[in-house]
Order: sequence, then C-alpha cells, then structure tokens
Amino acid sequence: MNKFIKNIIAFSLKNKAFTFFWVALLAVAGFISFKNMPIDAFPDVTNTQIIIITQWNGKSAEEVERFVTSPIEISMNSVQKKTSVRSITMFGLSVIKIIFDDGVDDTFARFQVNNLLKNVSLPDDVEPDVQPPYGPTGEIFRYIVKSDSRDSRELLTYQNWVIDKQLRSLPGVADLNVFGGQTKTYEVGVDPIKLAKYNITPLQVYNAVNAGNLNVGGDVIEKNGQAFVVRGVGLLKSKEDIGNIIVDDAAGNPILVKNLADVYESSMPRVGQTGLGNNDDAVEGIVVMRKGENPQETLALIKAKIKDLNDNILPKDIKIETFYDRDNLMNFTTETVMHNLFEGIILVTVVVFLFMADWRTTFTVSIVIPLSLLFAFLCLKMMGMSANLLSLGAVDFGIIIDGAVVMVEGLFVVLDHRAHQLGMEKFNKIAKGSLIKKTGTEMGKAIFFSKLIIITALLPIFSFQKVEGKMFSPLAFTLGFALLGALIFTLTLVPVLSHILLNKNVKEKHNPFVNFWDRIVSKGFAWTFKHKVQTLIASIGLLAAVFFSAGFLGTEFLPQLNEGALWVTAELPMSTSLPESVKTAAMIRKDLETFPEVKKVLSQTGRSNDGTDPNGFGFIQLQVDLLPKAEWKRKISMDELINEMDNKLKVHQGITYNYSQPVIDNVAESVAGFKASNAVKIYGDDLNKLDQLANEVLAQIKDIPGIKDAGILRNVGQPEISVILDREKMAAYGVTLSDAQAVLELAFGGKTATEKYEDEKKFDVRVRFSKEYRKDEKDLEEIKVPTISGVKIPLKEICDIKTITGPAFIYRDNTKRFIGVKFSVRDRDLGSTIAEAQQKVNQLKLPAGYTTGWTGEFENQVRASARLAQVVPISLIGIFVLLFILFGNFKDSLLVLANVPFAIIGGIIALHITGMNFGISAGVGFIALLGICIQNGVILISEFHHNLKAKFSLEESIFMGVKARTRAVVMTALMASIGLMPAAISTGIGSESQKPLAIVIIGGLMTATVLTLLVFPILFWIFNRKKHVPIE
Repeated sequence: MNKFIKNIIAFSLKNKAFTFFWVALLAVAGFISFKNMPIDAFPDVTNTQIIIITQWNGKSAEEVERFVTSPIEISMNSVQKKTSVRSITMFGLSVIKIIFDDGVDDTFARFQVNNLLKNVSLPDDVEPDVQPPYGPTGEIFRYIVKSDSRDSRELLTYQNWVIDKQLRSLPGVADLNVFGGQTKTYEVGVDPIKLAKYNITPLQVYNAVNAGNLNVGGDVIEKNGQAFVVRGVGLLKSKEDIGNIIVDDAAGNPILVKNLADVYESSMPRVGQTGLGNNDDAVEGIVVMRKGENPQETLALIKAKIKDLNDNILPKDIKIETFYDRDNLMNFTTETVMHNLFEGIILVTVVVFLFMADWRTTFTVSIVIPLSLLFAFLCLKMMGMSANLLSLGAVDFGIIIDGAVVMVEGLFVVLDHRAHQLGMEKFNKIAKGSLIKKTGTEMGKAIFFSKLIIITALLPIFSFQKVEGKMFSPLAFTLGFALLGALIFTLTLVPVLSHILLNKNVKEKHNPFVNFWDRIVSKGFAWTFKHKVQTLIASIGLLAAVFFSAGFLGTEFLPQLNEGALWVTAELPMSTSLPESVKTAAMIRKDLETFPEVKKVLSQTGRSNDGTDPNGFGFIQLQVDLLPKAEWKRKISMDELINEMDNKLKVHQGITYNYSQPVIDNVAESVAGFKASNAVKIYGDDLNKLDQLANEVLAQIKDIPGIKDAGILRNVGQPEISVILDREKMAAYGVTLSDAQAVLELAFGGKTATEKYEDEKKFDVRVRFSKEYRKDEKDLEEIKVPTISGVKIPLKEICDIKTITGPAFIYRDNTKRFIGVKFSVRDRDLGSTIAEAQQKVNQLKLPAGYTTGWTGEFENQVRASARLAQVVPISLIGIFVLLFILFGNFKDSLLVLANVPFAIIGGIIALHITGMNFGISAGVGFIALLGICIQNGVILISEFHHNLKAKFSLEESIFMGVKARTRAVVMTALMASIGLMPAAISTGIGSESQKPLAIVIIGGLMTATVLTLLVFPILFWIFNRKKHVPIE
C-alpha cells in the first residue's frame, strides 16, 4: 500500500507538466458536463409505471368496472416484475396504473402490457389507451389559450387541431393534457313527435346518417391515352348535406333527416372546466415531459414553439399565455444551492487562511474544492444521472477537502522543521522532492484510508430502494464522486503544487489564531489526563443521557420543499353538477386573489378532457401562484398563509379543503396511489359496507393531535336514474333488448353516427333527442320503442324507473375494491402520530373478508428504516476491516471506532436544540459524520505510533501527538461546519432539504472535536500502558 501511494506521488512530482495537463482536461470536461446537466428541483421518485386510460362515455362506474376495468386488470395479473396494479373507475372512465419494480425499464414494461392488452375482450367502440412514459414531476408547463372574440368551443378546436400537433412534435414532450373548453360536434336533434308522426324509430335515423357519408373509388377511365381516376364523392360538406340524408319513404315520398330533426353545431357533454381570473370557461393546456428528459432543454423548445405559434401560425386574435413554467422554480432552487456552495467555498478558504497564515498553502487547499466538484459532475454525467437540489445541497466541502488540508499541513510542518535545522539559506538551496515524497506517503496512507472509509459509510444510502432510493442515491453518488476526486487531487496535484510553491522561505509565522486553539487544547488535555477517571465517567454519562433522549426525537420522511406555489383542492358533495361546481370555483378564486401574496389563481373543476386526471364534477383543484418570498409585503410564513386561507375559505359550507404544492402533490399522489399524503385503506367487496367502516375509522383518527385534513375518499354518492327493463313484459310485447337499449342510449346520451371532415380536422356527427325532449323522467317514460311487428310502444310499458344512489368512484388495488381514509400530518412528527393512529384503528373489529392497510409517506419511512437497520451494521464491519488493514491490529481499529459515538451525540443535541425532526436527510448527515470522526482518530493514532517509534515514552508521545495534530483536527472540524453554515441558516426555496443535514454535521463536529482531542488520547493510554500501571 505504501509503495502504491509512494509511486503515485513520485510519478506526479517527476511529470509536473503532465499532472497539470490532465487536471486541466478534467476541469474542462467537468465544466462542460455541468453546463449540460439537467438540474431538477425535485428528483422523479416513482418507478416505471404504465397507465392505461379507457373512456366509455356515458356509462356508470359499475358498468365500466365490470366490462372494462376488471377484464384489463385480470389480464395484467400475469405481467412480470410488477409491484401493484391500481385502478380508479368512475362515470365513463377507467384509469389503471401498473407499477413496476426498481430498475425495470419502460420498454420492457410497455411491451408486456401492449401484448396482453390485445387479448382482452372489451365492449365495442371501447379503445384502451396506453399513456406515454412520464413521471409525477413531468408537468413542466401550463398555458391558457386566450381570445377576446372567440368562445371556448373554437379555442378548443384550435388547441386540439393546431397547437396540440405542434407541441407534441417536440422532442422531450410526452403528452399534452387539455383541461376545459367544449369539444365541437354536429348534432342531429331528433324531434320525437315528428318521429311518431312518420312512425320512425331513432335507430333508423342513426343508421341512415351512418350510411350517408362516404367516398367510393371507381377505378380508371382511359381517354385519349390519358388515365382518369374515377371518384364517387359522397362526403358530408355542410349541415345542409346532413339534413338531406334520406331516412325512409312514405308512399313513395322520401322522408329526409331535416323533416325529423334540426341539425346544429353543438358540443360533447362537458367533463371539466377551467377558470382563470374572471373567465370561467378557459382552455388550459398542460405539457408533460417524458421521463428522464432534461427539463431545461424541453422548456426552451416549448417556449420557442409557442412564440412561433403566437407570431406566425395562430389567427391574430388567439394567443397562448404561459401560466406556470417550471423554469422559475428551477432557477430559484439552483440559485439557493449555488449561493450556499459559493458562500461555503469562501468561508472554507478563510478558515484555511486563518490557520495557515500563508497564501501558498491556502491556494493549494482551496483549488481542490472546485476541481473535485467538477470531477463529480463529470462522473454523474457519465453515469447518466441528473443533479437535483437534494444531491447538490448535501455536498460539504469540509469533508471533501480535509484530506488536502491534512496533507498540506503535514508537508508544511515538515518543511518548516527542516528549515529550522538547516537555516533558511541552506534550506532554500536543497532539493525537496524526496522529503515531500516521504512525508506525502506517510500522510497519504491515512488520507487514502479515511476517504475510503467515508465512501464505505455512504454505502447504506446506495442501498435504499423505491422512493427514498431515487431521492437519495444521487446524493450519495455526488458526494462519493467528489470525495474520490478530492482523493485523486490530494495525492497528485497537492504534492506538485507544494513542491513548486513551498520551495523557498517556509516558516511557521507566529499565528495568534492557532496559538489560541493550541493553548485551550493543551490546557484542557492536561486537566483531563490528570483526572482520567472523572473524565471517562463524565463522557460515558453524557453518551448514555443523549442516546436515551434520542428516543424523543420526531421522525419524518422528507422535508417539504417550498415551490413558490400552492395547490389547493376543494371537495364538494359528490352529486354536485358541473355548473354548480364552476360557480363555487369562481368564489374560491376570488377569495384567494384577495391575499397580497397571491399573483393569480387557476381553477380546474372536474376532469381533463382526455381522462388523465380522474375526478368527479364536485372536485375543484386550484393552482395558486405566489409572488417570490422576497416581494411579500407581510412577514408571514408559508404555513401561516395557508392557515389564513383556510380560515377565509371555511365560510363556504360543506367543502373539504386540502393544501399542498403542485409538484409534491403529484409525487405524493403517485406514491400513495391517490390524492393524499397518507391514508388507511380498507379492503372489501360491498361498497356500502366499506363506506360505513370508513366512517368508523375516520371517527377514531380525526382527533389525534397532528392529524390534519382527514377525510374519506368516498365511493358512493352518485345519484342514478335506473331504467330496469322487465323481461316478461318485453317478451309479451315482442321488444328485443338491443332495440330497447339502443333507443334509450340514442335518445338521452346521443350516439356518434359518423364524422364530418373539414380539411384535416374531423368532428363527430351525433344523433340524440332535442333538448326539450330529454329534461326529466317523464320524457324518459314516453320514448317509443319498436316491437317486432313494427308497432311502437312507450318505454314505461316495459320497465321500472327508479332513482338510487350508486357508486361515483370505485378504487381498486391489486384487483380488490377499497376505500381510503386520507390525512396529512402537520405540527407533529410522522412516526409517533401514525403509531397512535394505528393503535386506535386496530381496536375496531372488522367483519370477515375486510382488511386494512396503511400507505403513503409512512410506508416509505418504515421501509427505509428497515433497510438502514440491515445495511448500517454491514458498512460498520466494512469500515472495521479497512481500519484493520491500515493498522494491522485489533486494538487500534476498535479504538478508532470508539470515536463514533462522540460524533453522534452532537448531532442528536443539535436536532433537539433546533427542534428539527429526524428524517432521511438528517440520517445522511450522521453517515457523513461517521467518516470525519474516524478520519480524526486515524490521524491521531498514526501520530502517536510515529512518536513511539521515535523512542519517546508513552505519555510524551501522546502529549506531543495531541499538540502536533491540534491544528489539523480543529481546522477540519471548523471547515466542515463553517462550510455548511450557509446551508444550515438559509431559508430560500430548496433549503428545506439541506437544513437537517447541515445541522447534524455541525453539531456532531463540535462534540467530536472536543472529545477526540481531550478524551480519546486517554483511551489510547489505557490500552497501551504497561500492565501494572493503575488508572487514576
């Protein structure tokens, strides 16, 4: 090992030019990678998932479940490597989500799903639609299509036929979801009185329109040696053409469509509406990015294309306006992180300068920081990973650079020592290569191992799975690569620079700053060494006390990121109609716009036109765009603002609100499987029974402190008018089921008979009764149904008509129905809140066949903690093995590990003081601490042994060792903690994820440094003393 390090240092010193060349090369490559690296505000935490959306207009939830959702789910059971199949079924829509294991790539998943879908037998004209690959963080851009002179029907037509095609063609865009607007159709409004007069059924009209729209080809006619192609052009060109279609004849006179019906432009039944400002009927487009693309590049393309559409393609009175642009969030967050990085670098450099009091050494150390960061970027780029705020925020220069500090400090001390021996004149003339090589090798060994040990300490983070794996493995990679870079530069570049710069006049200046620390440490150590027993008892007592208190720390899964926008959802009763909801949405928008912090509010009622966002009419989502924090007039926090909004909105009765943020909301939803951050799922078959159980569970948990926004994701609540056909009466009259159902569907729902083409656009031509003939049940009863004999009888003769309450949504998870009781946790930590809730819910007695499950953030936290419990011991064993290789004996290796608890105390105390919860981010901090502490121990022990070899007595060796290494140990600790200071106190967007981590490291280093210098040497003395010397 010594030889290996010696050769590296020797080679670098011999070939200085080459060393500089490859360092410059790396730096340039790193910079280029950094420029092209996608920086996400939030990592995409979901695994590969495939979403199958099936629309079946006008069918009730139970029908859709029986004929669409169930068959597809059953066929998807044989998909390999999946973790779950979830579905939501509602009026006219089925959404099925298949979620896969870690590391399954999209192509593999899609291939299986598409193959299995081919074999599913579904009703006619039902086409399942497999969604393109995108993650929950994919909604990067929202825009509104605006015009002063056109209505939402025309705007949606432009959106669907012009804008949609242009934006979909951009690389990186996965999908375009449209919310609001009216889909244009041509309607044949049939008059039942006229039908009765001519004795014609709606079915005949439908068939006539269906057959009255086609072109035929009649081959070729030759004439004068030219070939003419013959076409029979019969496509519908105008509303008049539809009116002139022949339906039947009455005694030789043709009966035309226009004799029976009015033909007019209309729109499909609405499923959702968007409002912005005073406009209740806006057309909103949401651009969704493909999974794993670079958001900055995609956004640049989108913006360029939109500018082009506005300037050149769309009519002058139609404009596309941006509402939400992910760039703003990314710029904010990147700014916060970069700000902290730069401040960190400057502070670290200042600390080094204070301790070294020599610009040459300061420069040598500081140059390692940017170089190792660039190296890390280069490696990330090669791994194909993207940087995100979590991973950048956690980079701590103190840890990265302390190797370089130890190296430079060691070289400086040795050279200074030599200069003292020889005198400056003589010293300036001698060659220093061999001296640097020898010292560098000694130092290099300790540095090499301590870096390896820190990287080993990061192992648990690499082993996370699922959500937390996607969150934190970039962090481990970034830090690991930066450490690797620092190690390489410390063993090559640092000796070279030292050789060049520290060639002349190396002299320890009288440095009051260092003397101050030296004095404190030597006095303190002299005291503790004198009173060994008291010191040990005190430190063990402190350890026990702090570890005991750790049980009272709150736990959480992830800190909240502040995105600078709010996502508010309002739930009205399920039976609310769309116009009623739209009115409420307008009121809520007005209320929210009165807050001075709010820029604008966009509301979405119901569901998007393509079914990607499955909600009922009574569901309102509002995106509240806030001003940047710096421009807020009032000094209030985000939580206070939310509470104020909540108080203001509570005035409207019977509405449940939930507050979140746009990206987090999507992430939480895709993790838990529905719109809530945590939930209890109750599985069972009977929806009414489930409803009753959900009420019981809600009653148990809603008053637990810390549980907020509790509510039930109701299943039942959709009023239905059921037409129950009586088979006996039908047999008596001679009515076939298909005729009765077809007439019912045509008369009320309308059915698409054919399509009318206009240039590239095509619009449905639908047949249904005119508005005035389909108002209520009375009209329903009077619909005429044909019998086999050709006589027509009213529908009421063969059926019962009942009003009942049916299911509005049917949620399923792995082919079982369930109901969810949702809640979020605020003002209290996650772990203890859930524990209390679980205890209460477990007291309920569930009937046979009904079970409960918990899901959401909590589930992930449990999984991550279990994982840590397995892996941390493994990495500790790994560290021990490394130490054993380094020292070659058990005693010293164990001694170094004894340093670890010292660091952990500080971290725990720091969390207590700042009132932070213990989350994964804090856990990562503890892991990083581990490495630093061990490094300190390694440095001290190496120094003690070095002195013992030089034939000093044990006590002298220890005292000299502590004195010699004070500067290095104090300096690394100060550097690491000061380098993280900006992150610990920053409040910008994106700082939330860095804070706990920084606080843990700063706290831990304070205690670790004190105890390493004052208590650790005593332990060394105890283990190495002569057998019979007593401990006093």
